[in-house]
Amino acid sequence: MILYARMPDGERKVEIEKDGHTYTVIIDGKKYLADARAAGGPTSMSLIVDNRCYEVVVTTTGRKTLVSTGGEEYEVEIADELERRGGASAAHHTDIDIEEIKAPMPGVVVSIEVEEGQEVDPGTPVVIVEAMKMQNEIATLVGGAVREINVNQGDIVDSQKTLVVIERKAA
Repeated sequence: MILYARMPDGERKVEIEKDGHTYTVIIDGKKYLADARAAGGPTSMSLIVDNRCYEVVVTTTGRKTLVSTGGEEYEVEIADELERRGGASAAHHTDIDIEEIKAPMPGVVVSIEVEEGQEVDPGTPVVIVEAMKMQNEIATLVGGAVREINVNQGDIVDSQKTLVVIERKAA
């Protein structure tokens, strides 16, 4: 799988191959071997990369992913090749009054934590998606009213599938 990670300091090409819990990850041509396992919660994981251990918390909302490790936080936007090529036009199609919460990677919807019409606060979990044997709690960034739920429990979803649409609270 080839993805592109957009960070404040630029974009990185990321190639990922999975074999059980082991991943071969190539970032901008540099190869890493990684082992990933769930650790203590749906958004926490233990990573061993080139024999170094990292405890990581990953929170994904829509296209934004916040990665926390060792007291540092990194905001990353993940895109596949199609999204990357259409990035500029996709931005024009986003209504600023809504938040589209998307699947961070392919997986299975384990549970839906909200109902249509429900008011939610920023940080409220809306969907739990299991991917690579880890449950990922996906939360709203800004909060508002749940306008649409586009999945059901048990659905298999592709990366970047819109799961829930939140109508943002008026400022």
